[in-house]
Parts: sequence; C-alpha cells; structure tokens
Amino acid sequence: MKNIVLYKSKYGNTFHYASWIAEELNWELRDLSNFKKSEIKNYQNIIFGSGVYIGKQNKIKKILSWFKDKSIIIFASAGNNNVEKDINDIKINNFSEAQLNFHKFFYLPGGVDFTKIKGIYKIMLNIFRKMIEKKQNRTADEQAMLDGFINPINYVDKKHIEEIVSYAKKL
Repeated sequence: MKNIVLYKSKYGNTFHYASWIAEELNWELRDLSNFKKSEIKNYQNIIFGSGVYIGKQNKIKKILSWFKDKSIIIFASAGNNNVEKDINDIKINNFSEAQLNFHKFFYLPGGVDFTKIKGIYKIMLNIFRKMIEKKQNRTADEQAMLDGFINPINYVDKKHIEEIVSYAKKL
C-alpha cells in the first residue's frame, strides 16, 4: 500500500514542512484540495499538516471527521517557536483528549508575516494592532507582535521534521 503526506498551506510554511517530510520518507505529497475521502482506503499511512490561524488548525474538523476510524499523524504549524503554552492551547482548541490519544500530534514552528494576511483576518489584525499601539505598558508578547508587523518572523527549518520522520519510519 501507498503512503501520503497531505497538507493545507495558506502562506507556504506548512507546504515546506510537508514537502520535506514527503521527500525524507519517499511518500506521495498532495494538497488536501486534491484529495477525496474515498481515496483513504488506498493508503496505509497518512500524515496531515496545516497552519494555525487564531488558535484553529486549518481544515482539522474535516480531517478529524474523515479519519475518525483511521489513525493518522497530524502536524500543526504556527508562529511560535515551540512555546509549550501555545502548543497546549492548539491541542485544547482543536482536539478532544480521545482524538489526541487516537492520532499522533506534532507541532512544527512556523512563522508570522503580517504582510501576507488578507481579508477578514487582516481587518481583525489591524484592529488588534491599533489597540496594542495605544497601550502605555505593553507586555513582551504584545511588543513582539508589534515588531512582527515590521519584521516578519520565520522559524521554518528542516531540522524540525526529524521527530515526525523518525516516528513515521517506525510504522
């Protein structure tokens, strides 16, 4: 049977990780948009990765629905560099305890480039930005966010896939 890495990437970070993982494992790589639920039966092992936006992992509800009977590897990529509290929040906001026990979850640090954000997210972000700019005593996190509007942050690095690749090779 075949193996596949599925991904959903808005800004490219998740795509980089998915590509590197597929290359290291010699697995097929495909955007989730080009994958049908009926194809699940054709694959022995599946990895799915997507970005996190405002605490929600992109397309995770669809994936959890599709894979409620088949355990898969899931990775999330967001703008923090392995901040444990943020990673735990991603787990709490996106998965039940049973789902985390059934599927294998990994976090891969992504990046933040506010210049790439569009639509409703951009409007919400600009409102949030203006609120922070007006504050007299900003927290370190708030200041880092303001700095991110000028200096994009990117933690994407091939070294971060090692744990997923190691785990998948043992399947």
